[in-house]
Amino acid sequence: MAAFMTVLESDLRSLSAEARRRYPAIKDAAEHAILKLRSMASPSEIAHNEDILRIFVMACEVRNAKLSVIGLSCLQKLISHDAIAPSALKDILSTLKDHGEMADEGIQLKTLQTILIIFQSRLLPDDEENMSHALGICLHLLENNRSSDSVRNTAAATFRQAVALIFDHVVSAESLPAGRFGSGGYVSRTNSVTSDVNRNIKRLESLELQVKSGGPSLKRHTLTKPGKLGLCLLEDLTTLAAGGSAIWLHASSIQRSFALDLLEFILSNYVVLFRTLIPFEKVLRHKICSLLMTSLRTNSEIEGEVGEPYFRRLVLRCVAHIIRLYSSSLITESEVFLSMLVRVIALDLPLWHRILVLEVLRGFCVEARTLRILFQNFDLHPNNTNIVEGIVKALAWVVSTVQYLETGEESLAAVAGMFSSKAKGIEWSLDTEASNATVLVASEAHAITLAIEGLLGVVFAVATLTDEAVDDGELESPKCDNDPPASCTGITATLCVSMVDSMWLTILDALSLILMK
Repeated sequence: MAAFMTVLESDLRSLSAEARRRYPAIKDAAEHAILKLRSMASPSEIAHNEDILRIFVMACEVRNAKLSVIGLSCLQKLISHDAIAPSALKDILSTLKDHGEMADEGIQLKTLQTILIIFQSRLLPDDEENMSHALGICLHLLENNRSSDSVRNTAAATFRQAVALIFDHVVSAESLPAGRFGSGGYVSRTNSVTSDVNRNIKRLESLELQVKSGGPSLKRHTLTKPGKLGLCLLEDLTTLAAGGSAIWLHASSIQRSFALDLLEFILSNYVVLFRTLIPFEKVLRHKICSLLMTSLRTNSEIEGEVGEPYFRRLVLRCVAHIIRLYSSSLITESEVFLSMLVRVIALDLPLWHRILVLEVLRGFCVEARTLRILFQNFDLHPNNTNIVEGIVKALAWVVSTVQYLETGEESLAAVAGMFSSKAKGIEWSLDTEASNATVLVASEAHAITLAIEGLLGVVFAVATLTDEAVDDGELESPKCDNDPPASCTGITATLCVSMVDSMWLTILDALSLILMK
């Protein structure tokens, strides 16, 4: 701590020296602050004495580049060491807003650094005015036409980190299970086909059981103060992603893809909020799902020719998260999304668009837990659509198109090459701008490859679930090929039989077609 006080005194001396000629009031205040500082022993004492903070704010207010750099650097140190009282946040944000409007790139970057440090400290805004003010500074620098690329990139990164910190704080304040969802969990035998693993479905199932049983994660309407701030932010991001103006953030517009990217991050990492807090679930059901449905139906360009594929990919990723992570609570919405995705495969849309959809459908097929949940919620439910069966038929249709392609032989050779490359760990990536014949063949082959992988994923998913049924004692593993079929009484065993009855002939027909070629 002594080192911090020494550094602070050194900064005050630098400030005094820099202000000596043109700003005598700041020079005198800095020297007075040095004397005050020597009588203090800890950051908490500094926080209770406004003189130290005031001199650095004064240095910033004169809008001199050198003094501002010193002032902002010292503000960062004070914030990092909890040497500023929360009551001073409003004045600090006002100072930062002024600096965000200065033309100096270095000052703008320093301003953004300070904003991030605030969000990482105990000064994290706890009221709507300060929160929107802090986030608004980032958005202003992000959307300002005069901002350099470096400033824009830093503003975007700062805003993203601020959003993550805000939602982490919401989870903590609402006393919900900590930790983000999105990786790890159940590994299925599909791993040998695509090197993909299931999302953390087991953890979600545990959370769902807690909610249903009225445990500590019982759904509730009330929100803490941080929860309400997180909800305001979520609503404004949804509005911005839809192309509207955010009232709370005071942002007339930002790039829709930027807002949608943030929504995708929130949906995939803060599942517990939407599963537990009813106000968050309502925004998801009524606003986010509505936005995504509208975006899926839109065929016109959204952000120009170059931006269209990226925006579509983001929309589809958000839809995929909703289906993977929320389909059990959003049955109707998930059914609509899945039906739309299946229909897209046969529509006369750009090939890159259909490939993006195939990537999503393939993702569902190679995840045993996801496939199980979808089949249980839809295909086994008498009032719902046979969604998984529809996905399999759509993938089989894509495989069958190889018969009618003018480049059929070339496409098949390319498919073989892609599987060979994947076996060596080399992935083929989609180039949405290229249009020559070679790329067309490669794109057609990529679509067929994704469809084949999806069908193989279903096969391995059923095999994985069958292994699970055997492990649970629901099935006996046959000792030889001539053994009569074992009776199926367990839930998983019955599920496997239903999946085989529903999809096996379609899969065999499609795979046989490829093997015959």
